[in-house]
Amino acid sequence: MTGESMLRLLLSTVALRPYVFVFLAAFLVASTVNYGLLTTLLFTAFTYAIALGCEWSSVHNGFPFGLYHYVHATAGREIWVAGVPFMDSLSFTFLAFASYSVAMLWCSPTIVGGFDLRLLDTWAIRRSPRVWLLAALFMVMVDMVVDPLSVRGDRWFLGRIFWYDPPGPHFGVPISNYLGWFLVAAAAIGVFQTLDRRLNRNGQKPVGLVPGMPSRALLGPALYAGIVAFGVAMLFWIGAAEVAWASVFIFLPVSALTLHALTRSETRGDGAALAAHLRDFPYDRDYLPEATATAHESTAERRRSA
Repeated sequence: MTGESMLRLLLSTVALRPYVFVFLAAFLVASTVNYGLLTTLLFTAFTYAIALGCEWSSVHNGFPFGLYHYVHATAGREIWVAGVPFMDSLSFTFLAFASYSVAMLWCSPTIVGGFDLRLLDTWAIRRSPRVWLLAALFMVMVDMVVDPLSVRGDRWFLGRIFWYDPPGPHFGVPISNYLGWFLVAAAAIGVFQTLDRRLNRNGQKPVGLVPGMPSRALLGPALYAGIVAFGVAMLFWIGAAEVAWASVFIFLPVSALTLHALTRSETRGDGAALAAHLRDFPYDRDYLPEATATAHESTAERRRSA
């Protein structure tokens, strides 16, 4: 294949699956400004390789997602790699990052100055098993919207690209698929945690990271919300109301708990949390002047009350 034909196929892939590449672009920006360019690029490559290997294995022997078959109707119109659509394996990258971002939002103390919400995370939080487990579960939850929508691809612009052999009990999706997603999500999140620790723990600001961007920690959760909203809206649009309402009720508690975590005073970091954060990420110091004073005043007030 010549370079010109490869470029034409790439452009055709983007035109055929524009929503995938919108989510991918949002992920690349959100991950880079929060964790740096090198971590983002390596995570994308490793996660894509993991997802591709697992999809190839499932198509051939049913592990880990259960047995399914791709319809090669779009061969020649979009990129396929080893019998798997390129966009399918690529989706795991932004789904894993968005899920990790939500887990970090749940597990980290926060500090707020006006419209600027920041996480007072530490290396201990970023590497914690709690974040790893929550992120993997959040990714499985997204798939409980995405996969039932995907098996109905003939009813929207995705097209019929695959089918499960046999169909499963969750709106046509087998339970093995969700177990497989948990396995892949756990591996992808583990890769992200490892890359972040190895590449960024020297105390220097990673290339591409933008510590001065207000509320940059909310970019990943916003991506997660956008993916879920897109899936639910499409389910309603194609007339799969029973699947759509099931998805709504899956995410209502998560949405309520996230809003609760963002607004309750107990999640606000105190002076100790701020000091721990700046010990691990000293380049944030210049971007937290108001938040720093607020946190120290809050800590001093609590000490006087005690």
